[in-house]
This record gives sequence, structure tokens and C-alpha cells, in this order.
Amino acid sequence: MNSRTAVRPAGQKINYRRIYTLLACCIACTVIFASAALKLSDHFSPQSLELNAIGGFGGFSLPITLYEDEVMEPGREGITKQPLYVIEEKKESTEQSSGRYPIIESDLSLGALPGQILVRDSDSGMSVDTELLLSSAYPKALSQGGISHISTKQQPLVLIVHTHATEAFTEEGVDTYTAQTTFRSSDKSKNMVAVGRVMAQVLNERGIPTLHCEILHDEGDYNGAYDNSLATVKKYLEQYPSIKYVFDLHRDAIIRENGEAVKPVCNIDQKKTAQVMILVGTNAGGADHSMWMENNMNLAVKLQYELTEEYTGIARPINLRKLSFHQQYAPGSLLFEIGSCANTLEEAKNAAKYLGNAIADVINNS
Repeated sequence: MNSRTAVRPAGQKINYRRIYTLLACCIACTVIFASAALKLSDHFSPQSLELNAIGGFGGFSLPITLYEDEVMEPGREGITKQPLYVIEEKKESTEQSSGRYPIIESDLSLGALPGQILVRDSDSGMSVDTELLLSSAYPKALSQGGISHISTKQQPLVLIVHTHATEAFTEEGVDTYTAQTTFRSSDKSKNMVAVGRVMAQVLNERGIPTLHCEILHDEGDYNGAYDNSLATVKKYLEQYPSIKYVFDLHRDAIIRENGEAVKPVCNIDQKKTAQVMILVGTNAGGADHSMWMENNMNLAVKLQYELTEEYTGIARPINLRKLSFHQQYAPGSLLFEIGSCANTLEEAKNAAKYLGNAIADVINNS
């Protein structure tokens, strides 16, 4: 007989009750641990684990749980989803019995101090030395010829376009919305065109020849809006080779997981003002955009500095993206998110005025 073989003494009975009890305990423990793992997965999903690098002069990180997700903007069922910025909160829905969701004012500047540059990389994987860019010379592609030379001949220097021109805002005095709220309008006095008119007026008054395209590139063809606006930009650049800055004005849509709509807002000159986010495209997605850092990002950093210096609280962190958003076609191309769907048109217009003045200061002092 093998010496390692266990032998049950004669007459000893197997205690099945003990075995069943032990087996039940094991199953209970397995269920508890599985439940805990599923609960933790809510907080440690691939989205929530994605590191959002918020860098300043010292390259530090700030504790923020903003992440990108595919969220349907209210009133846009049936068309391609647009990546929106969602504030991660695990709460039950705040929808009331009336079917209305609240609009919540929020400061998305992350408390940036005057002159402080914050950058959020959404998906590009690129690193940016903001301190180096801020101290570097103004982009040669933008400074050649000089603003005075352009102004004398009255050749346009800036083009303002709207890829998503029908993006609109919340009515004054409204603090809730429903799932049927569209936040869109073809009325140019209510959508992004109205915001662009304010910025164009400021730039022209500051001596910077500016053209404002009021075409609704997304009307009836939202999914083809970027192709439509690119075709327009190319026509303008062909007709006016003096254009070096192309600004695409949008408004964001920020919805919390519990349905709350976030209104990014600050107070400037005792006026409620929508906060602004500069979006910079890169070549990480394969676009022929090798000069994005030297030109577009350089400009964005200098503009962000001006915004935080002159209008503290207005600027959200610069958003770095994998796609180029067609910014390779002009060295001074940038995309601006002016407020969100929860802001009012007046708040967005206030932001456009301050943004226009900051741009004018940067160009005129280049």
C-alpha cells in the first residue's frame, strides 16, 4: 500500500453535513467577491481608467475625472453620435416625474491661475511642453509679412467658419431641459452664426481684416459637416491667400451620467460669460499635419496665456486631439468650443467678445 494514501479508520462515517456546510460557505464567498468585483468595475472601467493628463508649467497632474464617451446629445436621435465631454458621476438619474433634467452651472477652468496653461490630452498620446512653447517665438508662418502689411492692403487675415453652425443654446431664464430639447436652430440670430458675428466685429474693429462665413454646413447633412466646411475653407484660401487664421466656432454639449446638463460659466465684468475651450488637432490620427506643434499649438498656448491673464476663469484647458480637424490647411487654424448647449446665447456672445479681444491682442503684439 502506498504510504501517502490516506486511510479512513474503520467505523468512521463521512460527515456529509459538514461537507455541505463548507461547500455552501465557499459558494457564498464566491458570490460576495463576484459582486464586489462587478461593483468595482463601474469605477475601474477602461474609460474611467484612461489617464487624463492635465499639465501646467511644471508638468503636474490635476485630479479630474473628465473623460470622453459616446453620448447622444438630446434631440439628435437618428444621426451619428458625437464624442461629448462627460463628467463622471455614479448617481441615479435626476429626471423628475415631469421628465425634466436640471441645468447646473459649473467652473471647468480647473482653477487656472492668471497666465497658467493647462492642457488635456483626450486621445492623441502627444506631450506638450507649454513653457517652452510660451517662451518660443511666434510661428514664422503667421508672422511673415506682419499685421501692418496685411492691414494696409485690407486683405483678409482671419476667416471664421462654423462646421456645426446650427448648434444653439438654452433660452434665457431656463434651468431645465427634456429629452426632446434639440439645442439646434437654423435661425442665424440664435445659433453659432450669431456668436461668430460678435467675434468678427471685434476683430475688424481691432484692425484685423476678418471674413465671416455664415453657411450652415451641418443643415440637413450633419454627418458630412466637416467635409462641407473643408470645401468652403479651401475656396476661401484659394480666393484670399492672405488668410492665415481659420477659426471654427462651436459650442460644446456636456451631460452628466445622471442627465444633468453642465453650463460652463464664469463672471467677467459682472457679466455671466460662457467658458471657452481651445481644441488643437494633431497628426496622431495619420493626417498630413507635421507642423501642428510649431504653428497651431504654439498659437493656442499664447492665446491661452492671454485669456487666463486678461480674463481669469474664462478658459477651460486646451484640448489635444488625435484627429486634425482640418487644421493643417492654415497655420493659424484652431477650433473653439464656446460654452455648451446649457449656456444662453448672451453668455456665448459675451465669451466671443472677450475671445476676440484676446486673439486681437496676440496677433497685434506678434
